[in-house]
Amino acid sequence: MKKMKHFILKSFAVSLVAVALPAWSQVIQIGSLVSGEVVQVSVKAGQAVTAGQLLMKIDDGRYQAKLKRAQADAEMSRLTLEDAKIELAQALDLFDRTVSAKRELDAAQLKHDVAVQVLKKAQAELQAMQAWARYYVIKSPVSAKVKAIQAPLGSTVFNENTPLIQLEN
Repeated sequence: MKKMKHFILKSFAVSLVAVALPAWSQVIQIGSLVSGEVVQVSVKAGQAVTAGQLLMKIDDGRYQAKLKRAQADAEMSRLTLEDAKIELAQALDLFDRTVSAKRELDAAQLKHDVAVQVLKKAQAELQAMQAWARYYVIKSPVSAKVKAIQAPLGSTVFNENTPLIQLEN
């Protein structure tokens, strides 16, 4: 919007122009850390969004399969540890009764210790896998306006930080 005022100063005409500038704005580029098909877009360009509002979802079918595999690995490791505890208890009992040699007790202890570490590794892998769940649901980090949707419904996200949505606040 331009407003013009005219003043006469000592026979000179002076025009002052006041231009209303938009408030400072910041463009926020939201990218993806995962690959997959965009299966839901919950907003439209120009729409106001609030912090934490769902913007879009990326297909997580492959992730869910990997998560189930990691859960199964952790459970299998837990069961292996339970079996190793039983074998260690039996080996200790037989050793205490001098029915078996120290080597058998040591082997059972080693099997137990390995099972403990395998379980810890499986649990860590499961936790790492579970941490990725949040990257398939794209939420607004701030209250803003959707400037552009760069990955429409059905498009495929291939690389890390593929642009998905631009916000402006």
